[in-house]
Amino acid sequence: MTNIILQHFDGNLRELDVLSVDNIKKYAEMVGAEYHLVRGKPFREHLTAPCQKVHMIDEEFDDYDQVLMLDIDMFAPIGMKENVFDLPGIGLYANTQQGLHRSLAGSFPKFASINTPYWGGAIYKLDKPSRKKLRGGLGENEDWMNRYNKPYRFEDEGIMHTLAFKTRYDPTHPYLEQKWCQCSFLPNPEKAGFIHVRTKVKPEGPKREKIDNYRSLVEKGIL
Repeated sequence: MTNIILQHFDGNLRELDVLSVDNIKKYAEMVGAEYHLVRGKPFREHLTAPCQKVHMIDEEFDDYDQVLMLDIDMFAPIGMKENVFDLPGIGLYANTQQGLHRSLAGSFPKFASINTPYWGGAIYKLDKPSRKKLRGGLGENEDWMNRYNKPYRFEDEGIMHTLAFKTRYDPTHPYLEQKWCQCSFLPNPEKAGFIHVRTKVKPEGPKREKIDNYRSLVEKGIL
């Protein structure tokens, strides 16, 4: 069985989106994976665009062993030769995710738990048994998803967590190394697995357009 890398976007692709797609396609080719850009709202029509990333667990991708979903502002730096599919772990759990995890568990104790994994939405890597397991949390009554259906209100992260909670999903290796989703403003981006281009120039700020931070990384020979 083969692996596949997915990205998602709903709407017209912007300059940075096109650049990310091109970059990740080349990475997919390097590691022997297929690539597909998911468009529109294939998961649940009424949910926000980020929630559509949950489509990665759909039966559509059951011909693949591992499915990797990346945000459309993620980039593999020049010289990156590691194959993320060979490594243990599912997603990111850095300081930001730890705080969101606590907030989610405290806000919705019937749908979330601090003892259930929580992943940042920029990267998910799931094998076929895991995807089938999480699909078991979907059903006729999906009203609980509406709790997360607002911009920056957990969205896909909340849905994936609740699916793990409902199915008692307890993976042996829930988290990837943080270098597989390293924010562009952090030190040594050239050592990252994937760089997540953000608006911040430095951890303390200021902010500017993501495309400007991308161009800065290009000028430095990192992308």
